[in-house]
Amino acid sequence: MLFRQYSAFLALLALSLLLAVRPQAGAAPQVPITDAIKVQTSEVVIDAIVTDRHNRIVPNLKADDFVVYENGVPQKLASFYLYRGAPTPAKAQEPSSPVPAGDTVPVPADTPAQPPALTILLLDNSSVELHNQKLVREASEKYVREKLQPNERMAVFALGASLHFLTDFTNDRDKLLEALKTGDVRGSAVAAERADLNEGIAGGQSTLALSGVTPPTVTSGPGAASAGAGMGSAGSAAAEAMALTRIAAQYTALRSALDRQQTREVLTAIRAIALGVKHIEGRKNLLLFSQGFVVSQLLWPELHSVVDAANRAHLAIYTIDARGLETRTLSGALVQRDEMTAALGPSENERNPLSQQDRMRAAGGEDVFDRASQVGHDLPESTLRYLSNATGGFLIYNTNDLASGLARVSEEMRTYYLLSYRPANQTFDGKFRQVRVELRVPQLTVRARTGYYAIPAGFELLSPEEYQVVAQWRAAEPANRMPLFLRAGAFRQAGPRPEYRVPVILEIPTAAVRFEKRGDMNQAQFQVLGLVRDAHNNLMMRFGGPTQFKATSAEYDVLKAGDISFLESLQLPAGSSYSFEVLVKDMLTGKVARGEYGLYLREPEPELALSTVLLSHDAEKTARSGSQFLSVNGVKILPSARCQFRNGDNLIFYFDVYNPQLQPDQKTDLSVEVSLLQGERRVNLNIPPYRLSQPVTEPIPHVTVARFVQLAGLSPGNYALAINVRDALAGRTQSAHASFTVVN
Repeated sequence: MLFRQYSAFLALLALSLLLAVRPQAGAAPQVPITDAIKVQTSEVVIDAIVTDRHNRIVPNLKADDFVVYENGVPQKLASFYLYRGAPTPAKAQEPSSPVPAGDTVPVPADTPAQPPALTILLLDNSSVELHNQKLVREASEKYVREKLQPNERMAVFALGASLHFLTDFTNDRDKLLEALKTGDVRGSAVAAERADLNEGIAGGQSTLALSGVTPPTVTSGPGAASAGAGMGSAGSAAAEAMALTRIAAQYTALRSALDRQQTREVLTAIRAIALGVKHIEGRKNLLLFSQGFVVSQLLWPELHSVVDAANRAHLAIYTIDARGLETRTLSGALVQRDEMTAALGPSENERNPLSQQDRMRAAGGEDVFDRASQVGHDLPESTLRYLSNATGGFLIYNTNDLASGLARVSEEMRTYYLLSYRPANQTFDGKFRQVRVELRVPQLTVRARTGYYAIPAGFELLSPEEYQVVAQWRAAEPANRMPLFLRAGAFRQAGPRPEYRVPVILEIPTAAVRFEKRGDMNQAQFQVLGLVRDAHNNLMMRFGGPTQFKATSAEYDVLKAGDISFLESLQLPAGSSYSFEVLVKDMLTGKVARGEYGLYLREPEPELALSTVLLSHDAEKTARSGSQFLSVNGVKILPSARCQFRNGDNLIFYFDVYNPQLQPDQKTDLSVEVSLLQGERRVNLNIPPYRLSQPVTEPIPHVTVARFVQLAGLSPGNYALAINVRDALAGRTQSAHASFTVVN
């Protein structure tokens, strides 16, 4: 017998979240929530380029020649290195010990032992017009032929409709030149068909496997950026190949619904590359060939987040305006370089580009950003300039001699200073910290990143605005916290590798949320932030975003005693444990909620197996035909996280049975027994066993079971619904259970 259909209110959604609401069964104790957010101290590492008045690189300075300020406060250097590239690979330099208080850091010995210099070429084919691609290709090929050193590794990516892998890290000139020819695509539509990122990564991993190198496990956190130090040539190769895998994973994770809707693909690609190479020691260089783009005010937070990710990874971005030499009546002099940086970069005080201080910097009080926006369509290199200035690189534009600029990049990546300090302010509040490097030596110029956001290790995928939700939870008094209930399930998913589809369900009592009356509608606004971590506590992905819910007055009256429910469906690889952390902020009250849940996704086996058992109060008809997740026979269940019921409710249960044996008529012979347990005591619900004789659903052979039972005569307390499935043909049995609570 199929479970009953229930009506469900339609919710207005933002992002890909499914928002459902159901009446609450009654009051129950809140699920305990532990404040398990970990914060650890860390060092800030800055790579700096120093030049004289003739723009020549200066390689002979001492630590005493540098002064580093954070938010105007001098900081004590913990370490000081001079990195000088060598023409041939050599042994890695041993790091020095932290400097005791009052001591002077000696100038480091000039050694030829340095890790390989890593360079990433990113061809933004989504913006580069066809007639300019020849200029880009010729400059890149000249760089590879004339400037690529034996100790330099280069990878090439192309960005069209997505990020495409053209070659892994290599110093093989022929391989790189061939990749650059492949990268000569005609716009984003063609670029989308040119290469496949996952196939390219797999190819790089295959090459690594043939070489006998095993990628090490590198954790995130303080010191992770230099985890490759002392690994030797095999370690460097492993780190480089692992970077390719990380770039692919990060790009996939970052391309959430929020990214697709609110930012250009190029920003997502840059952040994925930064996170992918973060674990590799030393300064890395990204050469971005693009015709530029204008960033709207809405995207400023995303732009700043990308810059912060690059700075944390020691990834200097060198932007190359692919339009070459142009004649135009509108000049860059209309918007000064420092004004553009002020307009697009964080301000001195609140690090907010809308601050009055920045707005009044232009002559006569003219809005700097308004000026930048006005000429932005004529000067699309404005964002390119900001990306390079803020990460310690520079912009090459308005020239057909791109090779000369690339030669300068080659020189810079081989000679730079690496400074580190432990911030006096160890509070991770997500706010921007301005970093300024000065020299005591006159007539010299230093170029370094301008600051960072105080986001601790383990939260690197988050934008500053997203981390503010985490910081607010940690600082919130009990009165400013809302209850949150969280569950997750595991259902096998077809794909090139074993993986699961994981529904993450969270619920918040409607009474804890503020609704705002707008016309005849009641509206609530949320910021939902979900974090997924692996068994090593590494942050794998984030999900969520701004979400709205609207209900008429009649609907709201019904829902006052209910829960607001969110459902996000994720895809995760098998064979690992995962933890889910979800935070929700009520945008109207500022109250926050948080929940945690753990799940182990075992490697699939060919024998009989069961999925997670999901429980629900409600279901709804679905108009879509064909197989749908959490649906059967045209009815979709709305799973519950709180799983709180009362006598008289219909308890709906839903699960999949995998790999049943088939009879000659290609049907199953399964028997299903359902029982109810309260502790060790079996409770009689008069649920007779039933038989399933039906075809399986492909490509993962399975049968979906969806039934309901009406609860009656149960005393308040905690219960477990026990499921026992026997395959008569295979002679195998599997069991599963789901817990719930009964209230008066």
